[in-house]
Amino acid sequence: MKHIVFFFCIAALISACATTKPKKPDMIADADPIALGTVSIGFEKFLSSKVGPKDVSAVFDPRTDTVYLQFTYETLTIRQFWDNQNRRNFTAALEHYAQDFEDRKLTAKSSKTRTAYGSIIGKTEWGQFSFTINSRSYPKMELGYQFKGDNPYFTVVQREAQDTLSGYEDRNSLRITSYFTKAQAAELAALFDQEYLLGRLEAEGIPLTKDENIRADVY
Repeated sequence: MKHIVFFFCIAALISACATTKPKKPDMIADADPIALGTVSIGFEKFLSSKVGPKDVSAVFDPRTDTVYLQFTYETLTIRQFWDNQNRRNFTAALEHYAQDFEDRKLTAKSSKTRTAYGSIIGKTEWGQFSFTINSRSYPKMELGYQFKGDNPYFTVVQREAQDTLSGYEDRNSLRITSYFTKAQAAELAALFDQEYLLGRLEAEGIPLTKDENIRADVY
């Protein structure tokens, strides 16, 4: 009897796996990616712990409701993807950081500050050039802050994660820390804002999908 139950459970599991469909992308418009412009983000300089600004391209993909940031890091072209939920997490973390900054609660004495505002699972792609991107991973992204000397920065730490695209088991994404002044982070948060992104589609004359056209009443 135990053997019969066991085989029945295995068969049910296989059937469930076979019929489970991958999650559909959160399409809000059937349109090609739109360039949003550039933002300034700080990164540690090569062979140095000092932070220097770099212009980073921001692109919005309406078919997946994702903004990706493209930049070069250690000779590689990196694309860091931010879906709708992770964009909201970024903005909420920034608001918390700004309040802690105002209340003078920031400290340089703790090693846990880089995860002060939580963590998310992101997505990144990379390659030698923008047209040869051939690797992808889903790294943990830590939201917090770090001090450089007497200066605090809001930070996003992209951790290492195994490449799931190229087939090389020993290939990992790079650990990358993005440093933001309050002004730099606010500039990116403005590009992450959903109403802003929908406004860009409207300005381009791109129709939204049915669900996105239904807006809640403002009271």
